Amino acid sequence: MKHRDIYHNSFDLTYREPFGAAPKGSKVSLSIDIHNRFEVSHVILHYILDKTDTEKTKKMDLYSEEHQFDSYETSITMPDEPQLIWYFFEIILTDHTLFYGRENIFESGEGTIYDHVPPSWQITVYNPEYETPDWWKNATMYQIFPDRFFAGGEIDSKKAPKTSLIHAHWENDPFYIRNERGEVVRWDFFGGNLQGIQEKLDYIASLGVTVIYLNPIFEAESNHRYDTGDYHKIDRLLGTKEEFEQLIKEAADRGIEIMLDGVFSHTGSNSIYFNRENQYDSLGAYQSKESPYYTWYTFHHYPDDYDAWWGVGTLPTLNKENEDYQSFLVDDENSVIQSWQRSGVKHWRLDVADELTDDLIKKLYQQLKKEDKSSVLLGEVWEDASNKSSYGNRRDYFLGGVLDSVMNYPLRRIMLDFMKGDVDAFFVNRRLTTLNEHYPQQYFYALMNMLSSHDVERIITMLHDYLPGYMDEEHRVNINRAQVKGLSLWLYSFPGIPSLYYGDEAGVDGGADPDNRKPYPWGNEEQDLLKWYKQIGKWRKEHPVLRTGHWKPHDLHEDLFGFERWIDNGVDAFGHEAHDEHMVYLFNRNITEKRTAHIPIRKGKWQALQNKKRIFSSKKGNLSIELNPSECILLRFMQ
Repeated sequence: MKHRDIYHNSFDLTYREPFGAAPKGSKVSLSIDIHNRFEVSHVILHYILDKTDTEKTKKMDLYSEEHQFDSYETSITMPDEPQLIWYFFEIILTDHTLFYGRENIFESGEGTIYDHVPPSWQITVYNPEYETPDWWKNATMYQIFPDRFFAGGEIDSKKAPKTSLIHAHWENDPFYIRNERGEVVRWDFFGGNLQGIQEKLDYIASLGVTVIYLNPIFEAESNHRYDTGDYHKIDRLLGTKEEFEQLIKEAADRGIEIMLDGVFSHTGSNSIYFNRENQYDSLGAYQSKESPYYTWYTFHHYPDDYDAWWGVGTLPTLNKENEDYQSFLVDDENSVIQSWQRSGVKHWRLDVADELTDDLIKKLYQQLKKEDKSSVLLGEVWEDASNKSSYGNRRDYFLGGVLDSVMNYPLRRIMLDFMKGDVDAFFVNRRLTTLNEHYPQQYFYALMNMLSSHDVERIITMLHDYLPGYMDEEHRVNINRAQVKGLSLWLYSFPGIPSLYYGDEAGVDGGADPDNRKPYPWGNEEQDLLKWYKQIGKWRKEHPVLRTGHWKPHDLHEDLFGFERWIDNGVDAFGHEAHDEHMVYLFNRNITEKRTAHIPIRKGKWQALQNKKRIFSSKKGNLSIELNPSECILLRFMQ
C-alpha cells in the first residue's frame, strides 16, 4: 500500500475549502482521493464537536473518477457555538476497513493510512464578530524590564525595599543572593525608572516602535516585580503615578502606546493582601482568617501551608473564581483595571494566562473594550493557543471575546530549531502553515512574535552557543550577527507584531535569568546591529505589505526558507485599502555553504531593500538568487 493511494491535504483548497479556521455557522467542504484499485463500499467522514465530545458521521459522495483515483466529497456546517471540530476519514472496503488521518498530531496538511482511529485534523470555529484592533496588527513592540533600561535623575536608595542591594555601577552583571534553601534573600537593583524611559522615548521611536510593553511596575519586593505588593501603587523606586501618567502622554505624542504586565494569578507574600512579613498596615490573609483577603487564597494548614505559584512560598496563588477578588480586580469602580483605565492604561499583557479562568479573562476583556475598543488584551501562552488545554479544560482564547493576542513562543521555537539544524525548511513550512490554519486570520496577524524575552536566553547567546566549537571567535561573532539579522528580518517581515527585547538591538547577550536581564549598555552599543534594527523598523513602518499583506511560505531547500508578502488590487489581507506591493523574504541558514534559491514568482525585476543596486530578474515565472552562508535578503517587486 502506497502513501498516496489515499490522499487528503488540509492545506490544499482542492481537499478543504476554505483554508484554515471557519466562522461559526459557515460551511466547510472536505474531499478525499482513493486509488481505484481499492474496492470501496463507501467513505464516511467522522467529525467530533470538542465542547460536548459529540461524534457525528456523514457519508461522502463520489463526485469524480479520473486518473485512476476516485474522489469523494461532502460539506459540513460549523456549529453556532465557537469551538474546535476534529475530523478524520473511514474507508469501508469490501473485505476490511481503513482509516485516514493526519500523520502527526502537531502538524496539519497531508495525512496517512491507519488500521485504527487516527489523529484528527482541526477546524477552529470562531465568532467573527470579534476583531483584533487594526492598530495592533500594524504595531511594532519594544519590551522593557524597567529596572534595567535607564535611570533618570538621582536614585533614592531609601525608596528601595529593605532587602535590596543597589548596584554602584550600571555596567555590573545582575545576580541573586540566595540562602541555603535557594531562596532569594536580597534583590539587586540598578535603578532604572519611569523617568528614564520617558527620557529615552525619542530613541525608542527611532526603532520604529509603536507600543512599549513594560514588565511589572507595581509596588513589590523583588526587582522583577512579579510578586505584587499593591496593585494600586507604582513601585516607589520606579516613580510616581503622576510620572507614569506623564509617560503615557509623552509616549502618545510620539505615536507609542503603553502596555502593562498584569500579574493576577498570584501576589507577593509581602503584600497588603497576604502580609506574611507584616510590613503592611493591613490585616493580611496570612495573619488572620478574619482578613478581608482570606478567601482570596487557599490554605491547607493555616497559615504556613498554602497554594503558591510553582510552590514558591513568596508567591501565594490567588483564587481566581472568588467573586470578591474578581470585583477588586475588575468590577468595582476602584478596581485595579478601572483605576488604571482612568490613568490612561488601555493595554495589558496577562502573566501566566493559563492559570486564569476564561471567565475572568472575559471579564477583563469586556471591561477594557467597554472603555476603548482599541484596547488590547494579550496572554502569556507558550503553546498553540487554538487548542491549548490547562487544568483539564480546553481554553477559548481565540474563539472570540477572550484574548486579542498571545506570545508566539511556537514561532520562536520553530525558528531556533531551524537554526540549530534540528529541523529543515520543509518542517518550518508545515509547522507555520499549521499555525496559520489553526488560528483565525485576525489572530494570526495579531500574535506577539519575539526572539528574546525576560523568560528566555537572549537570541545572541542562544545562536552563539549553537555554533560549532572549531570556529575561531571572530568568525563565530560574524556568523552570529548575520544569524541575528536573518531572524530579526524574518520577524519584522512576518505577520504579527515583532517584539524587540530591550538591548537586543545593542548587542546585549545573556543566558538564563538573571543573565538575560542585564542593563542596557548606553554608550557601548554595537553600532552595526543598532543601525540594522533601526533600518528594519523603518522598513516595517514604511511598507504596509509587511504588516497586513497576504502571506505565503516557501521551502526551497532544507537550508532555505522564505515567504512572500503582497497586496493586490488596492486591498490587504483584511480587505482594507492599501498600496499594491509585493515582497519576498529569503534566508540561508547554512553557516558554511552558499545556497541558490529558485522561487516560482511573478515575472519582472526585484530589488533588494538592503542594497538597491542589487536587482534580480524573474524569467518565465522563476527567480534564482544565490545566498551566501547565513545571508538574508528582502526583495521588493519593481515592475
